[in-house]
Amino acid sequence: MPHYYDATQEGELRPFRIRVRARGFDLELWSGTGVFSKKELDAGTRLLIDECVLGPGWRVHDLGCGIGVVGIVAKLAQPSCEVLCSDVSERAVELTRRNARECAPGVRVALSDGYARIDGKFDTVLLNPPYVAGREAVFSLLAQAHAHLEDGGMLQVVARHAKGGEMIGRRLVELFGNCDDSRKKGGFRIYLARK
Repeated sequence: MPHYYDATQEGELRPFRIRVRARGFDLELWSGTGVFSKKELDAGTRLLIDECVLGPGWRVHDLGCGIGVVGIVAKLAQPSCEVLCSDVSERAVELTRRNARECAPGVRVALSDGYARIDGKFDTVLLNPPYVAGREAVFSLLAQAHAHLEDGGMLQVVARHAKGGEMIGRRLVELFGNCDDSRKKGGFRIYLARK
């Protein structure tokens, strides 16, 4: 059975609209079956959007973007940022393209399994990892993100602390030598590591 983190999904895409309020922005976005948290903004993603660190002119990568809400709000919050949204799922990329065209036309969108089709380095990578894909897949994304950050750049990962987040924090300390998990709400934390 296909999962939201698979490249292709079974069945026809039947898009529908959802309303999202995050970081002070009210948005109406396209969603659909076969994508993560299809009917509403989940609590972890909301925390990542509301509490992530962004700076003017930064190159921002929304890795595993789903319908693109994290990258789109990042662009709206810091219009001078260069934002790239990417996902392995063709369906997610199609929905993100629609949403970016309507809400934040400057956002670029790419189909890529991790960084397989993405070059360049970023000032920050924002990630709500696909826990159900397993530890190896999540750790691979963390390592790939580390390799694609500028010196001084930040990886910001949201996770439920009691369900894998603590493990992610430890892995970030191994990769980066540091990890700040002080931003938290409702059992979720942002694990921020600086290269």
